[in-house]
Amino acid sequence: MTTKKLPLHLKNTSFSLYGNLGERIAAGFLDGVFLTPVTLGSLYFNSLHLYHYYYTFAITQLVIMAYGIYLPVRYGATPGKRVMGLTILQLDGSAISYRESFLKHLPMLIISLLAFVVQGWAISLADEAAFDRLNWVEQSNYLQSFYPFPMWMQMAVIYGYYFATLLLVLMNPRHRSVSDYLAGTVVVYSRCLEKIKGELEITS
Repeated sequence: MTTKKLPLHLKNTSFSLYGNLGERIAAGFLDGVFLTPVTLGSLYFNSLHLYHYYYTFAITQLVIMAYGIYLPVRYGATPGKRVMGLTILQLDGSAISYRESFLKHLPMLIISLLAFVVQGWAISLADEAAFDRLNWVEQSNYLQSFYPFPMWMQMAVIYGYYFATLLLVLMNPRHRSVSDYLAGTVVVYSRCLEKIKGELEITS
């Protein structure tokens, strides 16, 4: 990883270089909206049979990884960030590679895998015929009854990650999140890309 860093402010500009907390939250919300068909589709197929979860998890993760890893490398950001005028760069201002994109997505992948382990444990203990007779709300409650720990503990881990990310974005001058620190990335305004390119050419 390079030791060079983009400056906190570009010369001769009157606006911020790094995306702020509100815009990043909005970008995440938009990404969630864009992925809603995938989420709803997986919930529907999961409700049809107890063991569908294994298939929908694999397919859903492939789609989400393509969305969260391939698209940022190909277009510089996820669709949500693109709509909000944000671009992901390496800390030195260069474009990200699959390495940085994967590392930035890694925390969410880990959270998903942990949820899969818990859900898989519950499915292995559940009765197939009993599950298939229930509606989707009852199915969720039924599976949760087999969880090795209360649902609130799982949610506490997820919300804890998001809370740590919010604090980091607020507290550091480049508004870097947990995943940014892990991947060595920053999220900048797309309108600054030409000036960043010029800055890199001057310092190279």
